[in-house]
Amino acid sequence: MTGDECLFSLTDIWQARRRLQPHILRTPLLLSHSLSQLTGCQIYLKMECWQLCGCFKVRGAINMVASLSNRERRSGLVTCSSGNHGVALSFAARLFGQTPTKVFVPENAERTKTKKISLFGAEVVYYGNDFLNTLEYATNYAKEHAAVFVHSHSHPLVIAGQGTIGLEIIEDLPDVEVVIVPVGGGGLIAGIVTALKSARKRIQVIGVEPSAAPGAYISFRDGYCHEKIPLRTSIADGLMGTLTPLTFALTYRLVDEIALVEDQEIIEAMRVFWEEEQLMIEGSAAVGLAAVLAGKLNIKKQKTVLVLTGRNINWDRYRLLLEHGHAS
Repeated sequence: MTGDECLFSLTDIWQARRRLQPHILRTPLLLSHSLSQLTGCQIYLKMECWQLCGCFKVRGAINMVASLSNRERRSGLVTCSSGNHGVALSFAARLFGQTPTKVFVPENAERTKTKKISLFGAEVVYYGNDFLNTLEYATNYAKEHAAVFVHSHSHPLVIAGQGTIGLEIIEDLPDVEVVIVPVGGGGLIAGIVTALKSARKRIQVIGVEPSAAPGAYISFRDGYCHEKIPLRTSIADGLMGTLTPLTFALTYRLVDEIALVEDQEIIEAMRVFWEEEQLMIEGSAAVGLAAVLAGKLNIKKQKTVLVLTGRNINWDRYRLLLEHGHAS
């Protein structure tokens, strides 16, 4: 066990669950008959797109803010986000007494998400042309101003909050065989795989990321963490990050596979979600189904959960994606 792995365990997830219970929704796990017929699997949908703030990120954000002392909260919170984590942190800060919060986002951040960040009271600061550039600037800002930096995915408290999704899946579907998780920075899949494999080692946990941000794929292929890689733009804007040493250490020996999907495959999955289940979800949430529909995973006839991570997408952008295959 590495030093990073020692920083995190199943106990942290159970503690997060007790902390979160008064503040979040226990989202349903729904069997999709239409998607099951279409894919040849038994497809269940973990509806984190119905979570407060429209995304799963609120679990990790609340768990971390709830764990801070009053003095730490008064010093102010800072984060970097492509959007959803910023929304979640702004919401969490409001729960605990209007804690002063700055959210640094890339210049091209989804405006639907930045509007929600402001709605809950945090200050939005646009900086940089991609997530990694913005992250470096935000981290330095927090250090210079003695504020608490709330990492979107590489902190044990944040990972533990996301891991509560895994507890709910195994409770609602004890004989689950496959769980497919979107991957950006790896905090979500790190928490979920820890919860699931602690319950049953044979559950397959598969990560899916856009080919524009293949940090997990490259890291798993090479056997070490590629923390900084070139990122291209993608409609899965919420997955425009890379693994960190912590999330790599927590996932490398437990996650069974990492698959890559192209933007056109993601758009097709978004279309199928709308046509078959009348679900309007963001591109980041659709990558799991994209991998299944594209035949990139060998999971036929297996009881499979897709974690639908968020619904925060602008209607005009969504419509253009489905009608024309691009956002502009």
